[in-house]
Amino acid sequence: MYNSRLMLAIVLAFLVAQLNIYFAWTSHVGMTRSFYRTSSVRLLVLIEVNVVTKIQLSIPGVSSYFMNLAHGSRSFGPPSMLAMKLFIDTEVIVFTIAVFLISILLFRRMGSWISLLRAFEITSAAVLPLGFEIYFFDRGQFNIHASDIQMKLGLAWFTNADVLYITSFSLAITLLIEVLVHPKGSKISPSSPLTASASSARS
Repeated sequence: MYNSRLMLAIVLAFLVAQLNIYFAWTSHVGMTRSFYRTSSVRLLVLIEVNVVTKIQLSIPGVSSYFMNLAHGSRSFGPPSMLAMKLFIDTEVIVFTIAVFLISILLFRRMGSWISLLRAFEITSAAVLPLGFEIYFFDRGQFNIHASDIQMKLGLAWFTNADVLYITSFSLAITLLIEVLVHPKGSKISPSSPLTASASSARS
């Protein structure tokens, strides 16, 4: 049991780290004003993203699928670059869902209510940096769609600003609920839904 929880925690940490590398890449963190210079932070992000995506796009069928999506895209740019962006957008969505589900599994022994709260907290905290990074490093993209894949899904109305507002609100609300329901140093009331869910989980 301990080993499985440790593995879940390691996978969760990897997904959160990779998500934020993708966020730094898409929001141009570390970009300098000079066209001829690239900061060391930006260089490391570019290398990591290029290596990781090229390895995955070398899997048979994956590259052709996203190249077909790129050819049918309304975005401008080389098809290979568009395919890479669409792949990253898709992986960000998959990783975000995975972070939520793994968080539930990781805290399931504490009861369904606590595990859901922690899942929303962790997922919101993992995605929150994207909104801030877009705002501070790529302000022109703040009020437009958050990813190119949204154009394909008909969700172009959902912006980077929405990402910041929703994740901030979600994180604040879930932390407030947890503090109010289970303040530090106090016990959960036997009649609370958290206790009930924890009892059912043990039984």
